Amino acid sequence: MKLHSAALLALTTGVATAFTPSFSSINQRSTPTSLNAVSKKDSYDITLLPGDGIGPEIMTATKSVLAALTARCGFELKMTEALIGGAAIDAVNDPFPDESLAQCLSGDSVLLSCIGGYKWDNNPRELRPESGLLKMRKSMGLFANLRPAKVLDQLIDASTLKREVVEGVDVMVVRELTGDVYFGAPKGIDVVDGKRVGYNNMIYSEDEIERIARVAGDVASKRG
Repeated sequence: MKLHSAALLALTTGVATAFTPSFSSINQRSTPTSLNAVSKKDSYDITLLPGDGIGPEIMTATKSVLAALTARCGFELKMTEALIGGAAIDAVNDPFPDESLAQCLSGDSVLLSCIGGYKWDNNPRELRPESGLLKMRKSMGLFANLRPAKVLDQLIDASTLKREVVEGVDVMVVRELTGDVYFGAPKGIDVVDGKRVGYNNMIYSEDEIERIARVAGDVASKRG
């Protein structure tokens, strides 16, 4: 099963970022930047993608947290659910139907839980949950994946690593999602001299490298 942590993805600039409204400036308005991809306002339209497995459970818990956040900070989240992954395959035979894509594009942000499961492992490639995720990334330009790794003092002794190794760890991994072998072409399997030969291409443009580097730089500056 492929799990994807629940996070609000800001779509206005095509950058996948954590949506974190400022407590000190709830009533202020601002223009979008790479660190604040959606202008601050009183209400946001959010598309929910619960997905598969424990995804709906994660979404239910996350909605409770967001309800407390909005009550404290004085803004509203209008949430609409859509299909992705195995749930979408079972419902409409498509891992990310066009209706879901349109719903995601029409709102301010998307909240994705997780997708995948053994049930769909033997499906053809185009009918696997991860194909829906790749379609979502490519169609919406979600090229930046932020993966924080921070050790909490309360849980440090629960780690399989020694305390002196993990104590104080606080890093952010910035991963590119729409280039490289994911979408490199040509690719395939040919028969050469009676034997199958597989090939793929790891391709990045200069612009793709620049934009992911800028996101990493922006995140680093925000983290201090």
